[in-house]
Amino acid sequence: MVDQVKEKKKQLQEQQQQQNVDPENPETESSRFFCESFCSALSRLFSLGCLIFLVFGFAILLSAIFWLFPLRSLRRHHANEIVHLNAPVQACFRLRKPASELISHKGKLEMEIFSSIDLRNNTKVTVLSLHQSGASNFTHVKFGVLPVPTNHRMTKHSLTSLRSSFVNLFAKRRSYLNLTTSTFGKPTSFQVLKFPGGITVDPLGLEPVSGLLQLLFSFTLDFSLSEIQDKVDLLKNQLELVLHLELFESFRVLLTNHQGSTISPPVTVRGCVVSTMTTMEESHVQQKFDHLARPSAKNFGLDNSVFGEVKNVSFTTYLEGKVLDSASVLALTPTS
Repeated sequence: MVDQVKEKKKQLQEQQQQQNVDPENPETESSRFFCESFCSALSRLFSLGCLIFLVFGFAILLSAIFWLFPLRSLRRHHANEIVHLNAPVQACFRLRKPASELISHKGKLEMEIFSSIDLRNNTKVTVLSLHQSGASNFTHVKFGVLPVPTNHRMTKHSLTSLRSSFVNLFAKRRSYLNLTTSTFGKPTSFQVLKFPGGITVDPLGLEPVSGLLQLLFSFTLDFSLSEIQDKVDLLKNQLELVLHLELFESFRVLLTNHQGSTISPPVTVRGCVVSTMTTMEESHVQQKFDHLARPSAKNFGLDNSVFGEVKNVSFTTYLEGKVLDSASVLALTPTS
């Protein structure tokens, strides 16, 4: 009986081994089963990761297309290149508003600039560009003044009036363009980019000039009008020291850029010494000239580290004095 039980148990064990193990190579069969299970799991894992990566990448691409590109297009506006080239007068200023808010009000901005600078009916204002750089909310506004029709030239009277408006806006260093504050904010940093016939600035805005002109001189500095404007007090003080002015004498300085730009060098500096005396001695005028000509007055007494090298120097002396008024100061040019 016991032998029958043992025999039956042995048969049962053999049946189980036949079901789970290759009778010829049991170790190989077990290893194959393990590899197939591992590869199957790994394949499912990688397939899921690739799918997630593709979905995520596609979402980023869609975001870039539908958000970044429209946003960039709203951060700037540029007029036709032909309009840029044909605008004889160009200027710029800054508005503390994003360009995306200004583009839809471009027409209104042009009308308000036109009204602010007192233009004539034979001219028009065109916004040449609206450019917002980086994450800043400031927009750089560039505009041009064109004749109407555009194939005509601006009249001399229009240019004279416009030049005066531009000089006043620049010299104040804060733009007083009369713009709607709720729409455009306060305009700042007015600069002239292009003006036919050049542009001259009286940077100190002193009282009207009158008296006898004694000495007129000019030289050029490799700076822009805007840069010299920031240093004009120092410029005037250093020139006055080398001129040895008397109590009855005054000194006026004028700055000119012949290309009509306040941001491009060079600048021609014109200085004149005016006396309130009704008569003057020739020796006194000659002494002024000698002060500037002596070696100690090299570089016109200007600090080379601040103003650079003085170039293209010219003088004119008026030994008997020349009657002078404010209107004639702007037209003065040394003859030698």
